[in-house]
Amino acid sequence: MRAPYLIAVLAILAIGGCKPKAEVAAIPAPHSLTDADLAHFCNMAVTEHGGPKGQVLLKGDPMPVWFASVRDTVAYTLLPEEPKDIAAIYVTAMELMSDDQHHPPAGSWIDARTAFYVVGSAEQGAMGGGELFPFGSEAAAQAFAAAHQGTVMRYADIPKDKVFNEGDRSGAS
Repeated sequence: MRAPYLIAVLAILAIGGCKPKAEVAAIPAPHSLTDADLAHFCNMAVTEHGGPKGQVLLKGDPMPVWFASVRDTVAYTLLPEEPKDIAAIYVTAMELMSDDQHHPPAGSWIDARTAFYVVGSAEQGAMGGGELFPFGSEAAAQAFAAAHQGTVMRYADIPKDKVFNEGDRSGAS
């Protein structure tokens, strides 16, 4: 009679000693852009500028850091003086943008780290300089590069000299 009791006690102790797996923090969803949202570097309304845009969500902060260009978004993540506790980085996928590139639709925000970028395009960005044009699919990025020049690459492969151009000592426009 003692053996079943002992087995039951040991089973309860074994189960009680198990620790649940660490919960993985959920990646926060992108925010919708409003006319009141200001770009981090230039403090101008993000919607005053056409073209692709970005937002960075920091851990513990419910409000995004907004950018009028993707180049500025990437620069923010690389600058040593900016926060490194990044929960998510979103950019607007060019193929999901409407004709009004000042007000990206809610569904156009994609994870910046998984996007395909056209780098070195003949097209200019929101602030009149070189821009990184993000796409959700490689095929869409290749089509844009064929039409507007440039090279398709992933986030981790974007050269710093395409983010921080020589004439811009601050690293952002």
